[in-house]
Amino acid sequence: MRTNPRLRLAINVIVGILLGIVISQMLSGCSDELPLAPAPSAGIAGEASAEVESINGSKTAARISPTQANVVTTISPAAVATTSSATSPTAVAPAAVSVTAPVVSNTMPLPQTKERYHLSWDGKLEGDATRSLSCKATQCRYETHASVVGLASFSEISDFQWAHGQVEFQRYERTLQLLFKQVARIEKQADGSIRSERRGKVYQYAGKAGLVDILNIEVQLRADRLANRAPKASYPLADSKGISAISLHREADETLTVAGKARHSEVYVRQDGKRKTTLWLDPAQAFLPLQIIHQDGAETYRMIWLGDAAK
Repeated sequence: MRTNPRLRLAINVIVGILLGIVISQMLSGCSDELPLAPAPSAGIAGEASAEVESINGSKTAARISPTQANVVTTISPAAVATTSSATSPTAVAPAAVSVTAPVVSNTMPLPQTKERYHLSWDGKLEGDATRSLSCKATQCRYETHASVVGLASFSEISDFQWAHGQVEFQRYERTLQLLFKQVARIEKQADGSIRSERRGKVYQYAGKAGLVDILNIEVQLRADRLANRAPKASYPLADSKGISAISLHREADETLTVAGKARHSEVYVRQDGKRKTTLWLDPAQAFLPLQIIHQDGAETYRMIWLGDAAK
């Protein structure tokens, strides 16, 4: 049987067309259920929709063009932070932290009072004493006056300046009246040197920063403890013949019964050479001395607090 050449040609054309369609679909990678995306064109015509999750977890609809679909962009953390703060209406830049150095006041922190004490001199002589602190602006005076009526008297005066949380030595004077009068003076000069007089002799020596005297070191100790600071272990002391070191250390706390009441006290010992002073300080009264025992060679005196002299 011969086939009509025209029919054979028509069949070949149809088969070729069908094969072309099948091959085209295989090369496109798309199934019959998903239509091919339209070719990119100008304007918004080839854009596709996508959902993008933001950093804070919310989802935002974004439009991504096919030309951008395969582009990977790397964003640094700094850029993310900048973009977030710029676009988010609730983003707030962290407040700057201000660090301020502590300010030490030039105002004397200790109460300026006059206190009464009972005096015992070598365990044989009994008397009375007063101790007072007074200031005008930064100029201060700390003084002790004690007496055994008709027999002896003793006084100590310390003039100093209170600045930047520290005593600044200016003048110390001690007077003892026992049979005859004995006076010792130590004073800072205009040029910063120290001049002293004792038993008719005069001494002069160079000054030093942080200088204290035997009395105002107590003010420094009390002010340090009131500010919850540990006192220094040693201070340069203005003495009659020159500068010496005075040590200061704390001993075990004690409870004293004074002025009719049991009171907790911190105990400190200051010492220079043969002179040793033990102080019982009351934290409840700005570290007021409740008891003082001073030993200077063979001499010893004790003071026990009786109360505020103004009451």
